[in-house]
Amino acid sequence: MKKWVWFFSSDLSKIIFGLLVGIVFVLIWLNIIDMREIIGYISEINIYFLIPATIFYLLSYFFRSLRLRKLLLCRDNLSNQNNDVKSEDKNLCQKLSIPIFKNYTYVLAGNFINYLIPIRAGEIAKSVFYKKNHNIRYSDSLPSIFIDKLLDTFVIFLVLLLIPFTKIVFTPTLNILIILLIIVFLIGISILTLAALSQQIIIKTLKKIFFFLPLKYKTKIHNFFELFVKGLAIFKHHKTLFIPCVVLTFVATFSDSFFFYMMFIAFNVSVSFTQILFGYTLIFLSYILPHPPAQIGSNELLMVLIFSVGFGFSENLISAIMSLSHLLTAVVIFITGSLSLVYAGNKLMDIFNKKEKLYG
Repeated sequence: MKKWVWFFSSDLSKIIFGLLVGIVFVLIWLNIIDMREIIGYISEINIYFLIPATIFYLLSYFFRSLRLRKLLLCRDNLSNQNNDVKSEDKNLCQKLSIPIFKNYTYVLAGNFINYLIPIRAGEIAKSVFYKKNHNIRYSDSLPSIFIDKLLDTFVIFLVLLLIPFTKIVFTPTLNILIILLIIVFLIGISILTLAALSQQIIIKTLKKIFFFLPLKYKTKIHNFFELFVKGLAIFKHHKTLFIPCVVLTFVATFSDSFFFYMMFIAFNVSVSFTQILFGYTLIFLSYILPHPPAQIGSNELLMVLIFSVGFGFSENLISAIMSLSHLLTAVVIFITGSLSLVYAGNKLMDIFNKKEKLYG
């Protein structure tokens, strides 16, 4: 019980801090824009374009759910091959499957939790769902979830590739954002490369970092480290898996961009798809970095930075598009996420309760 209270209070303090940061962002944003003009823009939109926008938004997470499912199924096969089991048992294990729709609901539920709690609790939630409903060990699912999120950073190449074609004005803040995203990408790639080439280096490093752990927990957590790191080497054992995962990543990115393109059309704004692809992909990539709950304020400021300062659109028009997009995605996330959470068979508070048992 004490451990549960410690986890909850620790997470709660991060949430409160995130909210305060979000409020600061909102106050800065409100000083930039004219709310009456924003309301005027929103009152003139063509609401019918919000329907395809919503469909493209949900499709982007569907493609990401397919990617995670492929990683999990290959990881499950790898686990069974590493164990000394009979060949007929191996074949049976390789036929095991996670239903596509059910896996999609896990991703939607995890996205909902991440939206509320900006400490990646949604990734823990997915692991809980796989353990509870499919008996997939945490040490098997968490590496796949980590790789799944890392694959999203591959679209940084798309952002860099589009720079010569977008004619964007780069500000110091925008340069810092891109540099930070490249650093996150390089760190992730380095971890995967080390996991494939020299797993013991990562395992020993993790053990040294967590040297202070009580002796009674050390064995279990060290075993978890070893299984986790081995799970990161999935592409070493499944060389044909990388390309379809990257393809699904880019398909999801294009689907995201079509969602935002529909939002611009709803406001009757003439914009090139290249600008949308560059701008919205950069905003999506920024979610990897710490942000306030529900991206309060941060999305609006980034939109102004990229599309107003960078591309020269009206600050109030861009703020109107982002405000409505933010409202639309919030409604979609809350409805689909809460329904998916119920369908997955867990309560929101159960996720916190599970966090203390991940290494057991």
